[in-house]
Amino acid sequence: MSLGRVRTPARTVAHWGLWSAYPGRVRPTHGAWRWVPPTAAVTIVLLLWWGVTAVSLVPSVILPNPVDVFVRVLSWAGDGTGLRYLFPTLGAAVLGSVIAMIVAVPLGIAIAHSRLMAAVLEPFVAFSQVIPLVAIAPLLALWIGYGVVPIAMLCAIISFFPMVTTTIIGLRSLDMRIVEHALLDGAAPRQRLLHVELPMAAPAILAGIRAGFVLSMTGAIVGEFVMGGAGLGTLLTISREAADSVGVFAVLVWIAAAALLLQGTIQIAERASTRRLQGEHS
Repeated sequence: MSLGRVRTPARTVAHWGLWSAYPGRVRPTHGAWRWVPPTAAVTIVLLLWWGVTAVSLVPSVILPNPVDVFVRVLSWAGDGTGLRYLFPTLGAAVLGSVIAMIVAVPLGIAIAHSRLMAAVLEPFVAFSQVIPLVAIAPLLALWIGYGVVPIAMLCAIISFFPMVTTTIIGLRSLDMRIVEHALLDGAAPRQRLLHVELPMAAPAILAGIRAGFVLSMTGAIVGEFVMGGAGLGTLLTISREAADSVGVFAVLVWIAAAALLLQGTIQIAERASTRRLQGEHS
């Protein structure tokens, strides 16, 4: 047998997609097969969950039957309860993420280009993630009041860090030879930024924006816990106070579904924006 055909343990692991020595080549499976691993994982978890509850290993008040949770989720979808509580949470999360994006991306560009701004502002960027959201929420309620605006501001705070960080990292990781060629060709700073730097850093910047949008759901839920509201955080509080474990799990399913929907929507926009910025219009 030739050496080229000998399958080492490392090759076997790579063949089954468990580990690759080349992270740059790793991409999710395309086509219908890409849904097989997550579907199988979810099915196994649900079967284990159902099995534990079916034999009463755990009291139903702690871990309800997944069938009951599924029925409650469908019930809320049918009578409009789920959507009525979903829209305020989703609206605050999207508004906060947009505010964070408008501030974070230009600030990240400025920090990446200015040594003085980097020295002054980067500690504050890190400090923005040190204080827990539960501690910030009462201050926002005191300063702004109650309603959608303070919850959206809380979402903006939690979305801000990944957006500004990935913008800085993306611009600092550019191939400086390409930037220098643009400089030698006489490109103005604005032209270099718009036509060279941002298209090259687009994958990192847009990935941070996607992460910020998804994290904003956490900010919206925490904000509704502390400041009240009419969203899923309020519905979760109502279910918890009523010792309705089925309702609590049903709300968690709605939150997860909303976060996945938000992530999917942003991911589609991210791919389209990346192709456009990098000149791939086809």
